[in-house]
Amino acid sequence: MSRHRRRPVEEAEPVLDMSSLIDVSFLLLIYFLVTSTLDPKEADLGMKLPTTETSAANPVEIDQLTIEVNSEGFIIVNDEVLDQDVTDRKVPLLAAKVGEYAQVSEMSKTQPMVVVKADDAAKGQRFIDVLNALAGAGIENVTITGFTEK
Repeated sequence: MSRHRRRPVEEAEPVLDMSSLIDVSFLLLIYFLVTSTLDPKEADLGMKLPTTETSAANPVEIDQLTIEVNSEGFIIVNDEVLDQDVTDRKVPLLAAKVGEYAQVSEMSKTQPMVVVKADDAAKGQRFIDVLNALAGAGIENVTITGFTEK
């Protein structure tokens, strides 16, 4: 018998399939794009740069006026007692102060802001006197505080 020599079987080289790796890398890329947050652009910060125009001057802002009516009926404007005579319904000191405030706000071209604080024990007529003085000066922006609901 003859001896046959067997040829060694050539083994195929291992092959790595790249298509599934590409799919996984794209899925990871999409995941990170969707879950990340974007930083705001510098243009969205709202910075105001100085200009050479003189008409763009900063407007003057005036403080709000706080008027209190305490339980005795005294009218207090910004911690200064003005009208202590409860029988005088014209409240001349308050009317003068409110008139000055209205003129200053008109000159500075701003809206006058008035806060009226009234004690629950104060008479209602005194509160109405304060509102009449404000209406006489032409002030319409009034915030009323100090009342409690029963």
